[in-house]
Amino acid sequence: MPLVTSGTIYDGGDVPTAAGLNAPYDDAQTVSNNIDTDNTATGWVTLKHCNPATPVANVLYDYANATTTVTTYNSTSYTTITQGGNPAQITINVTPEVGEILRFTASGIGGAHSVATDYDYAGLPGGNKGKPNYYAFRLLLNHTTGGVPGTINLGEWGYSFTTKKSGTLDNTISQPIAGAINWQTFQFSACWRVDQVRVLNNVQLQCKVFDNTNTLNIERHQLFALRAKR
Repeated sequence: MPLVTSGTIYDGGDVPTAAGLNAPYDDAQTVSNNIDTDNTATGWVTLKHCNPATPVANVLYDYANATTTVTTYNSTSYTTITQGGNPAQITINVTPEVGEILRFTASGIGGAHSVATDYDYAGLPGGNKGKPNYYAFRLLLNHTTGGVPGTINLGEWGYSFTTKKSGTLDNTISQPIAGAINWQTFQFSACWRVDQVRVLNNVQLQCKVFDNTNTLNIERHQLFALRAKR
């Protein structure tokens, strides 16, 4: 393991030098650039440390779908991303302590979207300001509190279908569609603090569009939840 000494020890009458006084700091920079594994045992961390069944450190829950098959969505209300009958969902089924903090992360990639509207509806003067051009994701936590089922919205994140993000987004006259942004990745995370005794059942990755004439295409996607063990 790299070591940094305290440097030169001066006696009465000695004249300190700049090099001597700076030596411990120079040594610290040198060893930080050359950290080795001398003090690390083989296998010091394994999958066992993160196993949800018998964890010895943090608990990692995960769902991953590496498909290149496109699943389409044009619902204007949130729906759980589901490919091949597999919902993007993590079963947690724990009752954490009040005050615990959990982290949730999701990511994925879209395909070649079908975009029919990237400006406002005709007849609504400035009412939506280009909202048809957007699609969104959210992380939804399903829980049971006092025997009553409930949900918690952990966060929402929005993306644009096309490159048009300013100008005549609220035009009431039909406009040509701007260039679609295809094969765009999405990624986001949220931290949530347990506020009362709850059974955390599962967390879901969901999506929606503002205008159902637009179709969101989703390919590979993944979802993670991290809980620190006390």
